[in-house]
Amino acid sequence: MKSLNLPNLRQTAGLLASCAMLGAGAVAFADNGVGSWLSPSGNNWPLIPIHATLTPDGRVVTYGTKSGGNLIYDVWDPASGFAGGHITLPNQTQTDIFCGAQVVLPQSGSIFLAGGKLLNAPNSTGTPATNLFDYTTNTLNRGNNLNRARWYSTTTTLVNGEVYIQGGNGGADFPEVRDTTGNFRLLTGAPTAGYFWDYPRDFVAPDGRVFGFDSKGQMYYVATSGLGSVAGAGILSPTYTATTASAVMYRPGKILQFGGKWNGALVIDLTAMTPKWRTTGSMSSVRQWVTGTVLADGRVLATGGSAVANSLTGVNNSAEIWNPNTGIWTVGASGSTARLYHSTALLLPDASVLVGGGGTPGPLKNLNAEIYYPPYLFTSSGALAPRPSIESAPDALDIGQSFTIGVGMATVSRVTLVKTGAVTHSFNMDQRFLELPFAVSSTTLTVQAPTRASDAPPGYYLLFAIDDQGVPSVAKIVKINIQTDNSAPSQPTGFALSMPNGKPTLSWTPSTDNIAVAGYIIHRSMDGALGPEVARTLSGPWVDSSVAAGNTYTYVLEAYDVAGNVSLASSPMSITVYRAPANVSVILINGQPQLTWNASIDIVGVAGYAIYRSTKRALGAKVASTTATTWLDTSAQSGVTYTYGVRAYDAAGSMSGPSTLVSITAP
Repeated sequence: MKSLNLPNLRQTAGLLASCAMLGAGAVAFADNGVGSWLSPSGNNWPLIPIHATLTPDGRVVTYGTKSGGNLIYDVWDPASGFAGGHITLPNQTQTDIFCGAQVVLPQSGSIFLAGGKLLNAPNSTGTPATNLFDYTTNTLNRGNNLNRARWYSTTTTLVNGEVYIQGGNGGADFPEVRDTTGNFRLLTGAPTAGYFWDYPRDFVAPDGRVFGFDSKGQMYYVATSGLGSVAGAGILSPTYTATTASAVMYRPGKILQFGGKWNGALVIDLTAMTPKWRTTGSMSSVRQWVTGTVLADGRVLATGGSAVANSLTGVNNSAEIWNPNTGIWTVGASGSTARLYHSTALLLPDASVLVGGGGTPGPLKNLNAEIYYPPYLFTSSGALAPRPSIESAPDALDIGQSFTIGVGMATVSRVTLVKTGAVTHSFNMDQRFLELPFAVSSTTLTVQAPTRASDAPPGYYLLFAIDDQGVPSVAKIVKINIQTDNSAPSQPTGFALSMPNGKPTLSWTPSTDNIAVAGYIIHRSMDGALGPEVARTLSGPWVDSSVAAGNTYTYVLEAYDVAGNVSLASSPMSITVYRAPANVSVILINGQPQLTWNASIDIVGVAGYAIYRSTKRALGAKVASTTATTWLDTSAQSGVTYTYGVRAYDAAGSMSGPSTLVSITAP
């Protein structure tokens, strides 16, 4: 491999400035298979960057600690390189923002910082304080207090521009929402005390709710409108989850969870109402406190970590990249510094990744940062690849909008969006990736913005044009506006309730919405009144598999959209779950199996009984019907063992579940 050939090829101002300052020898060898690191020696950062956020003007705000003090923050301009561009300022709000949470507000571009540690208090004490960093003035100011003290919480931007805050030491009992005016609403209808509070991994799901899982693997959905609601969504094995693991939404509704106590990875699929997960390729080693970064082309970068948490045992400094098309990790070039607890990684507008921090506590105190240049920035010879350029693009987009990009003479094969990062403790709290369809006319691309607000929650995104060699442009930072949607879907109609297989089955005519229906909420009770929510579904019919025989259930249906607007409820409908025929027995009468059973009781009226038979000691196919409570099998063959079951049915076709199965061998 050859060293970088800077004079002959194009790159961003940040790379040029950094290399000019450090000299060509400071840049590692590179090619388009492994990428390269820019790794200055010594201290080049004014603090340990425990938190890192990209501002709407392309700068990086970091905060953390230096020499035990937590009351400074830094603003860095990548165009100035590591030699300059830093503005280090005191935090005069008298709040300790160490180990809080942060996210860029979609309305103003200010960085919202939630919680942290109570100033001059023991390490276990959180604070309800919030702060706002104004990137236009480089000032940090106090905001309204949270309803709970939160240290190690998670913030997530919702489709309506509000911010969801969950967890944190002191705030485990309920999450809360910051509305667009800066006030906070405690979601007392969504108790989360049963989920671990340490930086839960939360994402906006395709239906607009918050999906998340804690470090013990418990998954859940939270609806954030009003006082909120929460529903469990299954559990992942603790083998796969840990506070030292990372997670990214690499496609809408698709999450990659990796690292922690194992070297494997999971894909969690939220495109249906019930999360599904599967394993994918494994990394080269166990990487505790690894950080995941979605790259400009939608692959996922892993940096930092070690086999033993926050220890120099089994350190992995290599960049590893996961390809969602193959599920395979590729080991790239290695950085120079171990990045363990309190390290960060952040995608920059030039498609490189700033990697820094680690320490307090830890075996190293990393007042330094490196930059990783992914393989897509190089040719096979190790030279910097010529890059496409975005000559013109809008500053802001609406959901569903068609817009144009001017790209000069480049041949563009892909247009992508990556949400600007806000990362700490191995988790980028708002990171996500989207691929945009487009048409080409000469040097102009006509591009389709995301059509579903839950795929692209409002805020700031890096817009990349990628050429036919896979090389990305320098990004244009664009704002996706808040989609105002105050219109609820239409009331579900054609609501019907049946029981074809012993379980209540709901069907209905789909609702309509001014934008799109996200799903349907099903309420159930046993007293005829409006009951609690028991399920959500994308469409009908829906089968209730959790009922008990002999009970009468009342159902109500509502439609909702991704903004959380809920339709008027359908009229209630009730049904009784029939008891299966009891005391089924089988004997031989003149060599033929004869079944008998007790009569079933149905408030509508039993119309008859269906007989099922198999030769596999399981419920088989239906072979007969009768109105009696006895049945003779005249087609049984000698020497064959038969298994029988009986179901009751009424005139409407509703059926009970199967009876106890009985078996006999014909002589």
